[in-house]
Amino acid sequence: MIPVVFQLGPLPIHSFGLMMLLCFVAAYRRLSLSLGRAGERAELAEPMITWAALGGILGARVNYLISFPDEIVQRGIWAVIGGAGFVFYGGFIGGVLGVWLLLRKHKVDFLKYADLSGAALAVGYGVGRIGCHLSGDGDYGIPTTVPWAVSYALGVLPTDPGVLVHPAPIYETFGAFVIAGILVSLEGTQKLSIKGQRFGLYLVLSALARFLVEYVRIEPVVFAGFTHAQLVALGAAVVGALFIAAPLRRVRT
Repeated sequence: MIPVVFQLGPLPIHSFGLMMLLCFVAAYRRLSLSLGRAGERAELAEPMITWAALGGILGARVNYLISFPDEIVQRGIWAVIGGAGFVFYGGFIGGVLGVWLLLRKHKVDFLKYADLSGAALAVGYGVGRIGCHLSGDGDYGIPTTVPWAVSYALGVLPTDPGVLVHPAPIYETFGAFVIAGILVSLEGTQKLSIKGQRFGLYLVLSALARFLVEYVRIEPVVFAGFTHAQLVALGAAVVGALFIAAPLRRVRT
């Protein structure tokens, strides 16, 4: 693991922070390509990523503090302003709200641009998860004997010496890039081309990927045998399925 990539004098450059920066760069590049390919306003890619980043970071931190309220008691103000502690779905909701406000300001169709954002979201998420792997921040999986098992003994939240675990962040990166590939392959085609459907497909696929990876992660079961992330993923999948199905019902009626 490489929690610190290099030093700039007294300032350590952490792998997680570096990959977070790169995830926004990668998402911006993919979004620019998707908007341009669809003949939409590619110049909105930069502010969309900026607003998504700000809203996402805020939402992820809020979701983390709601999920782990003891952190406020233990760490005080540092639980709010410290660098550690983010939850993906909180970040996703915050990012969506941020972009919705931006697009409302520019008077463009939110769902149309959401359809074109799925691949960028997947690419950004995949790159960001590489940062989780490099830093060993605790997102790794349960102990295993599979040939590709790894040790995070040098991570920010290290595994015990000699213990090999599932590299769950790498699973998520792989899944995210597959999802991005599927969504990019739909661009320029008539498949799921009704407004809202491709965003719905992104929600369903990303929720499925998160639901499955939870089975190898170190997360407590909270209800009916599911973890908190799995329950949220089920909700996201239902919302995505509604996005896919609702336009079809309107067309048939």
